[in-house]
Amino acid sequence: MDVQCVKCSKQQHEVAIPRVSSITLEDFNDKYLGKGEPVVITDVADKWPAANWTLDSLTERVGDNIAFIRQQTDQEAYKVGRTYTIRESPLKEYIADLRAANSRARSSYLAVQNIKKSFPELQDDLPIPGYVGKLHRGPYLWIALKGHYEFCHFDPDDGLLVMIQGHKRVHLYGCDLSPMYPNALGSKGRTIQSQVNCINPDLEQFPLFNTATCYYCDLRQGEMLYIPAFWWHQVTSVETCISVNYFYGDAGENRYLTKIMKPPIWPTFSHWILNIVEQNRLLESFQRVLGHLPESLEAFLLNTWHEIPSSEQLKRLVKLIMDYLELDKLPEVKRTSKNAPILKIRGLLWRK
Repeated sequence: MDVQCVKCSKQQHEVAIPRVSSITLEDFNDKYLGKGEPVVITDVADKWPAANWTLDSLTERVGDNIAFIRQQTDQEAYKVGRTYTIRESPLKEYIADLRAANSRARSSYLAVQNIKKSFPELQDDLPIPGYVGKLHRGPYLWIALKGHYEFCHFDPDDGLLVMIQGHKRVHLYGCDLSPMYPNALGSKGRTIQSQVNCINPDLEQFPLFNTATCYYCDLRQGEMLYIPAFWWHQVTSVETCISVNYFYGDAGENRYLTKIMKPPIWPTFSHWILNIVEQNRLLESFQRVLGHLPESLEAFLLNTWHEIPSSEQLKRLVKLIMDYLELDKLPEVKRTSKNAPILKIRGLLWRK
């Protein structure tokens, strides 16, 4: 399968993501994490035990372990983040498909596999990078056939994408909403997906897409890419490849939440919070959540990011939700448990 050597949409303003070597934690925090700007770090992961992974070695070590494989990933509905199905398969069967480059391989993708849960034999090969302030989730394993296009989306965490084998091309588009045409509020899962196929955009339907600045890089073996929280990103596998990622945030009890509740992230974070509201809105339990919204939000933020919100932050989030729902006051609902009613991310598979 041929992969076009494209950067960004032709009319977009393009910015090459900077590449650094031997960067200290202090410089990383000051120049990139604190400012929310992407960077490629070239010389850390190449020294990990995982740098020796190959499809053969993974087959030998964890080939019998069950993996959850996305299907229908070559369809346009997948490329714009709308739909896919999941099948369970021994990892060795998926890898055999990749080697054969057969029709099932061309429509499949091993994505966001919790290594601790699915492949515990591999844990010791993956240290937590020193740039991770506070791990939210991960590491996760990703294995893709050459040519795989992963839909454009944003994650509610800072991220490190690490290439173990192969080569990926990555496009990032900042954290503005309007140029990326997010799917309707209430879409399932932890991420927000874009309706735009970034490699082949329909500019009649999505004309603002070309106003987004495109940050791009080629990520190769042993390199890691810092993807700022709530930044849109799209990844294409130039070669059949193995990668891992970590979701994390700033160290401390409130620094990450404080960061994402400020410009330029606040509009994207607000959209994400309201998407969670819509995921829960039609459930019977949602009225109980509304009746105890400050407590439910506090529990949600602690569970999601290990963050403790201030009273002012809680008030702001409660007002955001009440304004969205056109509520003048919260309903009075009798408490039935000592724990707050649960506000939960719905449709989330195998990412705990």
